[in-house]
Amino acid sequence: MTTDNLPQGATAGTIILSFGHPDPSTLLTPEWQAAVQSMMHGPQAGLALQYGAEQGVSRLLDFLVEKLNREENLAVRAANVMIVAGSTHAVDMLARLYARPGGVLMVEAPTYADSLHVFRDQQIELCGIPMDEDGLIPAALAETIERLHARGTFPSVLYTVPTFHNPSGRTLTEERRRHILELAQRHGFWIVEDDVYRDLAFDEAAPASFYALAGGKQVLRIGSFSKTLAPGLRLGWLIGNEEEIQNCVNCGATQMSGGANPFVAHIVAEYCQSGAWEAHIQRLRGIYRARRDTALAALARHMPPDVTWTHPRGGFFLWLSLPEYAHSQDVKRQALEQGVAISAGEGFFVEPADGSHNLRLAYSCASPEELETGARIVGQIIRAMR
Repeated sequence: MTTDNLPQGATAGTIILSFGHPDPSTLLTPEWQAAVQSMMHGPQAGLALQYGAEQGVSRLLDFLVEKLNREENLAVRAANVMIVAGSTHAVDMLARLYARPGGVLMVEAPTYADSLHVFRDQQIELCGIPMDEDGLIPAALAETIERLHARGTFPSVLYTVPTFHNPSGRTLTEERRRHILELAQRHGFWIVEDDVYRDLAFDEAAPASFYALAGGKQVLRIGSFSKTLAPGLRLGWLIGNEEEIQNCVNCGATQMSGGANPFVAHIVAEYCQSGAWEAHIQRLRGIYRARRDTALAALARHMPPDVTWTHPRGGFFLWLSLPEYAHSQDVKRQALEQGVAISAGEGFFVEPADGSHNLRLAYSCASPEELETGARIVGQIIRAMR
């Protein structure tokens, strides 16, 4: 990893356990290079360099519709899907369009740190809902809504990463998804389902999505090519009912800029239609399953007995819970001094102090040797704090 991609304070040779990035060796595949060449020399090349249709490149929309319906037994049509410039574009757009002025946007505690940054940029009031090993707790969500209503505040959006959660790796059970949908329907808030890790299931299929369980009602679901193809493409998709997709298509930023990354979208369509993407996903599942297993085994060998961690069934992340004597910022600082970059828990909470005894470990772009060494160094640091 080059020095311009290192975390602040890190030097060349640092073991990076802080980035939820794909394994660099999986990016520039022969199949991808062939798709680039095919599109560049094909009849779509000139069109791809123009402003694209606001909803997205039609052949990529058609591919996604077929894949979603085949794999998840959905009944989406092209009118239910929009191509977006990565999940960040979708999160930012949906916050602007669906978080009511003066209202509240609810998130899991913990949640994806960069989504908090996006919401704070828009000066949206945030409310964290606690989780346990089975994901967001519906009873805590119901209590929070009642408390907000009592003060005259009506939350308009729940933002959730329910499947192979970032940062914890947890997966929300289907039973809880149904309870949360009942609350959304009763109280009239939208569920923004950030589902970018769904394809990276290791041991069994992920539970049905909020979108599937709700029949598309009151749910806007985000997908991305960043985790299963390449983040530099800045390409993803949004699924919703036809009216809400048109609302997003007609928003000012979309109308001003045209479709999301049409040049890249044409290449991705070429790649996907060749069958390469789905075969690539199968390879990635094996790679990341092995990394997860290596990380879990290394933690079991090196962590003190009073440290616990999650056991994800997919995705990129493990979540460590530290004893009271070990503060995450101290562990992070000392680990970086010894050449290991790891994420402290504070950045993943609406109230940062709630994460003062947590660490996120990303196993996706570290080698097995780096995972072993990183776990050993972090374990030694925590032991020395006792």
